[in-house]
Amino acid sequence: MGKKQNKVTTMANTRPGEEGLKVTVRGTGPHDFMKALRLFKRKVADSGIMEDLRDKQYYTKPSAKRREAKKAAKARWLKAQREMDIFGDLKRKR
Repeated sequence: MGKKQNKVTTMANTRPGEEGLKVTVRGTGPHDFMKALRLFKRKVADSGIMEDLRDKQYYTKPSAKRREAKKAAKARWLKAQREMDIFGDLKRKR
């Protein structure tokens, strides 16, 4: 009797002439495909493709970008101040 042939399926995010993200599925079972799909999703998330698409979905004026960046920086600074107050109080009580 012959060996069972493994089916090879490739999911790729490419444009013609461009190398992209690629995951190869080796095996015939649905678990092999699901494992490859999870790996592909992780690669897409790590590469930042979805964030890039979300940012480019609508035009954002440069002044709005600066305003959002300042708002985020202020939020980070306030969070750091709160954490310093909390941990500073813990250190002083000892």
